[in-house]
Amino acid sequence: MKLLSQHITKRIDRDQFHSVSEMKKFKSQDYVRNTMAVVCICMLITAFYGLTSCQKVISIDLNSASPQLVVEANVSDKPEPYFVKLSNTVNFSEITEVPAVTGATVEISDSSGNSETLSETGDGIYRSSTLKGTPGHKYTLTVKTGGQTYESVSRMPFPVGILNLKVKREADNGPGFGGSGDQSVRYVVNYEISDPVEYKNYYRFAVYYKNGIMMSRRVFDDQFHNGKIIADDFELHDTVNFNPGDTVMIELQSIDRGAYNFFRTLREGGGGLSFLSASPSNPISNISNNGLGYFNVCSVTNRMLIIPEK
Repeated sequence: MKLLSQHITKRIDRDQFHSVSEMKKFKSQDYVRNTMAVVCICMLITAFYGLTSCQKVISIDLNSASPQLVVEANVSDKPEPYFVKLSNTVNFSEITEVPAVTGATVEISDSSGNSETLSETGDGIYRSSTLKGTPGHKYTLTVKTGGQTYESVSRMPFPVGILNLKVKREADNGPGFGGSGDQSVRYVVNYEISDPVEYKNYYRFAVYYKNGIMMSRRVFDDQFHNGKIIADDFELHDTVNFNPGDTVMIELQSIDRGAYNFFRTLREGGGGLSFLSASPSNPISNISNNGLGYFNVCSVTNRMLIIPEK
């Protein structure tokens, strides 16, 4: 049963009644008021019976989805080992127990003919040792597990020419975000990016705090700003953990469209862990064969900032 809500408005133009007697005027007004009262009462009765009679228990099976492979893979132009994490999706009631995928064959190759099979370090983590990320090169990730093959191809964008960052402390009129028990301030990062004109560009900000933990993320593109200076700001949403004098690393990743679509839809879905369950709200993946997750091939520009005292 559908509950139908109607908004009924009846406007009376008093200029239309100048040629009739006052008695007819009053009767007309009484008639309108009575009619509207009857309509309102009928709507209330209908709504009451709708709420009391349309009670149907709907059972939703949250535990019937087959496991799917989840890939979290990153390659950058930074001179360091790269990691690929493999896991399987779990049923809704088991979301706290994410099973690692072990014994897989994980290979990354580039458009220059270089290829490396990553070493498994445990808990579904696979590590590179010789691979080097180079802007402009195309990279192919191949994962073989459970008799299935999953692939993703991504070209590493070039880094931005100029990145200017500044963090400022502001009064906060809403729920507090300040550190050290201060619930009346927030921290905002202002940035300026010199956007390259040659390509469509996609960006991701990552904020790293203590022990290399990523605290905040922001994704955007250069729509309406191609080849121009992109100037904007974003709030450090996790500033309850920040204190004046703390140092944070802000990383600007130049990413491709596939990774952008994943991180964008992950954030729009309220995200952090939504792609660990096989649900209709999973972010857009750039992994083939119905794999979930992402292959992020990016060039990186880093800056260190100090949280101001005032």
